[in-house]
Amino acid sequence: MSVDFALLLRLEHAVSDILATPAPAGRPVLDAIGRALGWSAGAMWQVTPGGLRCVATWSAAPGFEAFEAATRDLVLARGEGLPGAVWQRGEPAWVREFGQQASFPRAAAAERAGLAAAFCFPLHGADGIEGIVEFFTGALADPPPDLVSTAKSLGRRIGDALHRARAADAVRRSEARLRAVLDSALDCVVIADADGMVLEFNPAACRTFGYPRDEAVGRELAELIVPPSLRPAHRDGLRRFLASGTPRLLDQRIETTGMRADGSEFPVELTITRVAVDGRPVFSGYLRDLSEQHRVAEELRASRRRVLDATVGERQRLERDLHDGAQQRLVGLGMTLARARTALPDQPARAAAILDDAIVALEEAAIELRDFARGVHPASLTRYGLSAALADMARRSPVELRLGDLPADRFAPAVEATAYFVVSEAVTNVARYAGTGTARVDVAVSGDELLVTVADDGRGGADAELGSGLRGLADRIALLDGTLTVDSPVDAGTTVRARIPI
Repeated sequence: MSVDFALLLRLEHAVSDILATPAPAGRPVLDAIGRALGWSAGAMWQVTPGGLRCVATWSAAPGFEAFEAATRDLVLARGEGLPGAVWQRGEPAWVREFGQQASFPRAAAAERAGLAAAFCFPLHGADGIEGIVEFFTGALADPPPDLVSTAKSLGRRIGDALHRARAADAVRRSEARLRAVLDSALDCVVIADADGMVLEFNPAACRTFGYPRDEAVGRELAELIVPPSLRPAHRDGLRRFLASGTPRLLDQRIETTGMRADGSEFPVELTITRVAVDGRPVFSGYLRDLSEQHRVAEELRASRRRVLDATVGERQRLERDLHDGAQQRLVGLGMTLARARTALPDQPARAAAILDDAIVALEEAAIELRDFARGVHPASLTRYGLSAALADMARRSPVELRLGDLPADRFAPAVEATAYFVVSEAVTNVARYAGTGTARVDVAVSGDELLVTVADDGRGGADAELGSGLRGLADRIALLDGTLTVDSPVDAGTTVRARIPI
């Protein structure tokens, strides 16, 4: 095999043209080299973490399909076969009587295909050997001297192209991963350059601030999402950092105010990090809308205020009821007993009558105190549990109260008391507002919750936000991490449901 210098030069130009395409492929490179130099078949291998893998095969004519298939299925370790040996040594190699090399995995397949000799050279890239190219022929002639030097030159060109392609692929994969992370992030991610211009605006930021990504990217961050009152401080902080390099707010969580596209302002949690790109700082802002968190916190504060107000009000009511009722009776009883003591020596009959009146007054005071205590916390609930207390309520209820299946188990005192007062308040509302005399109560254990349901067939239309009783119950249940719901369509009755963790 003889190759003139002009042909080799044209071959290098042809390969260079192929490698200059946006996505250079292995088979066109093999075809250009193989046909120019009169080879019968060829293959290109790529270095991977698992070894050499075939990425392309080529043949000048039909008849080499079996050999190509055997080549495509191989994965070669360093030093294994002809490509592995060239990978290990880093230099081109020519092998005569390839089919007689027992240590080569494809020796038998090459012999069956009539391939007698092979030439193999490495593809050197910037970081080392990127791959291997091998060609086969049926002739046993020695290679021309210029072939080795040309192969080295081609190997460097192809290796550089493979290195660039691998680097570009790595960049594409990295960008795809970054895009996937940004697109799936629940928090807003806003990236800006040292001039404060937006480079990236992820979908969460689009949803939160109300800007399409194309409209946000390229605009100044301060004009985009910073309220007018905070813009001077934002710009001054950026200029101060660029001038001194001293961070004040980097790498820490702060609470500040953001601005939506419609101009509305809302609380956000902000964390800013910095990286250097080409020697210039790039800032990544991670923002979370705190509106819902603030709303829940305010509801909790309001609930606690209502509970406190209700507690103070209940204490005042108890003091008033005791003062106006049982306390007055007991004061009067003391005066009666004093009269009896005065009358006892001289008027025993009158003293006896006075004592009889005192006994009646004492019994009335005892009854009043018992009724008073029952209104605070029924004795049956304390002694016998929720089911017994509800049965007692049903007997005393001003409306017909139908009890479904009730659990026999005892629960924590706070749980039983809360469930009892849910039923008590709901039944009271039925008597006052429902326009019916019937209600049904069901209590059941559902998982780790006690489910209390009170349903009537009255006029409906109840609003949990309007009634202080239901609102107070909701606050009381919330203290146990439970929930209260009211379903009351007009003319379709009212259903009160409480879920109380047990």
